Amino acid sequence: MLSDLLLLAPAAIIFVILLLLRLQGRATDAVPSEDTAPRNAIVVDGSNVMHWGGDPSLDVVSRVLRRLETAGFSPIVFFDANVGYKVGERYYTEETLAPLIGVRFDHIVVVDKGVVADEMILQCATDLGARIVTQDKFRDWRVRFPHAAKKGVLVSGKYTNGNVKWARPLKV
Repeated sequence: MLSDLLLLAPAAIIFVILLLLRLQGRATDAVPSEDTAPRNAIVVDGSNVMHWGGDPSLDVVSRVLRRLETAGFSPIVFFDANVGYKVGERYYTEETLAPLIGVRFDHIVVVDKGVVADEMILQCATDLGARIVTQDKFRDWRVRFPHAAKKGVLVSGKYTNGNVKWARPLKV
């Protein structure tokens, strides 16, 4: 019995490694590259923005996205895997979120459970040289992603009385 387990152990280890590599590749493939990014791309931390008005709300995200589009930006929105449970009662995919926030599903990334969304947000923004809409300061990530420390990269605001107010004027 033990000898059978020892024979199967290398195959099991290889299976787990291949599975992890596939999952890692899937997460990376979801992030737009320079070649596939929209013109005037701006990265939106959707899981952060949905709290700008208090309780989590996709309406707040939608209103922020409309203001960005009006200003000439093409938003790429990232959400944590639990977004559907924060605003609803089930898991939401990119396709589920698209009509709810008014953005094409290929401009939305819902990170896999266990994946750190901040890292993907910062990697995408760094790769594209884009700004990030969030209240987060990403202090723990600035050594690895110095792009986030550059003046004007982090765009913050708030949502009050049905209006989006930027901390600083927003220009393309």
